[in-house]
Amino acid sequence: MLRPATLTALAILALAGASLAGLARAGGDVAALSSLGPYLARLVAGATVQAGLSMLLSLLLGTALALALLRRRFPSRNLLLAVLTAAAVAPTIVIVFGVIAIYGRSGLLGDLARAVGAEPPAIYGLQGILIAHVLMNTPLVTRTLLQAFGREPGERRRLASALGFSAADCFRHLDWPVIRREAPALATFVFLLCFTSFAVVLSLGGGPANATLEVAIYEAVRFEADFARAAALASLQLVLCLGLATALAALAPAARDEASAERHAVRPDILAPSLRRLDCLVLILATAWIAPPLLSIASGLTAVPMLATAEFASAAATSAAIALGAGLLACLFAVLLASAARGRRPRPGLPDLAAFTMLGLPPFAFVAGLYVLTRNLADPAMLGLLLVPLVNALMALPYAYRLLAPPLATSAERHGRLAESLGIAGWTRLRLVEWPALRAPLAAAFAFATALSLGDFGVIALFGGGELTTLPYLLANRLGAYRMDEAGALALVLVLSAGGLAYLTEHWSARHA
Repeated sequence: MLRPATLTALAILALAGASLAGLARAGGDVAALSSLGPYLARLVAGATVQAGLSMLLSLLLGTALALALLRRRFPSRNLLLAVLTAAAVAPTIVIVFGVIAIYGRSGLLGDLARAVGAEPPAIYGLQGILIAHVLMNTPLVTRTLLQAFGREPGERRRLASALGFSAADCFRHLDWPVIRREAPALATFVFLLCFTSFAVVLSLGGGPANATLEVAIYEAVRFEADFARAAALASLQLVLCLGLATALAALAPAARDEASAERHAVRPDILAPSLRRLDCLVLILATAWIAPPLLSIASGLTAVPMLATAEFASAAATSAAIALGAGLLACLFAVLLASAARGRRPRPGLPDLAAFTMLGLPPFAFVAGLYVLTRNLADPAMLGLLLVPLVNALMALPYAYRLLAPPLATSAERHGRLAESLGIAGWTRLRLVEWPALRAPLAAAFAFATALSLGDFGVIALFGGGELTTLPYLLANRLGAYRMDEAGALALVLVLSAGGLAYLTEHWSARHA
């Protein structure tokens, strides 16, 4: 009998395959795609360079910031961590708004440049994409590494103090092993996020020279109705990303059951003057880089009364319904897939393939293929309302899966043999054995998937308009019409909603960890 994880994985892979097949079938003539060779080469090369640079900069700044936060305790540390959390869960379209508000020609830096008689900076192009991607992914790298450092036993820091380690010794023996273990999977994950980026590239790319496969697929579906071209581009992106996603699953650190005593032992390198100056510089630079775009949305506070319209109320209700449905579905799929980690020695397999297929599968191609297969069953607005939560849930699945699989694997290592010897299985095992380890990460997975869906502009860009309008779609329309006051108010609502979810999640995790 097939296990729930295997059945879920097969269903997800079958759905993805059926979507691409339906898209290719609707496209008709595939022979004309042979002329896309040079275009595809430029597209892939440009996206690879952009994603590589974004990944490298995010990893460098995120690692330096994680080390500085690890070593230093200061009054505003919790505030900085809250800003990082807000940046990590902020909708992409809000990040775009913040980048334009600070770095654009009409933004804060543009005003300062004109005040001193200089030319305002150009934000549209590769430089704008890099700014937004580094702003989005640096908090992700920092938070991931801080969690990894936090899992290390404090006895190592005690031993380092007893042996009189220098700052260089601490980095070599305490920090570098953690960075080396986490960096390959983290780098691959960030690269995939930037390689498949859509809203940032569409808004800040400045033209075809900086387009990604995701943008090309959107243009093929939305403006040209060229389903054959979209299917070919989607298949290419899926093949390219699956190789990296497979490496990500293989490189993900195995569950570890280490001593938990004295995790807050003092590091011996915190008194080094040169390291203190370096950490202060990193903290100042990171705060100056990340905080202003997020704080720029506060300007929308005065325009909040302008949102008292039926259009806003309808968009907010639609966004909430889609986000909550997507969050619940993502957690359900992730728990079913992660149940494969109940084995005592979990290895990358079919559940990992299913989860990370969603990371490489373009949502436009996926949802367009599903629409082609089901368009005769209901009207487009109703189909959009059903398909958008499903697609958003599957797009959030890799994130939720990475949060839930390690705790289940650790629980299996600690309690698996005892549960099997006592005959505890199924829902009883989930309730009695695994729920204590699962409830905090499950809350985090739900909040992250809900926030991701709440701020999604990718899928709704295909179905949005008319009867189906969400807050990100409304924000994109206001940005396109240069109605910056309303755009700022919408961005503020989205960030407060996502930030509220993050705060409630951290509060829940702290109480039940």
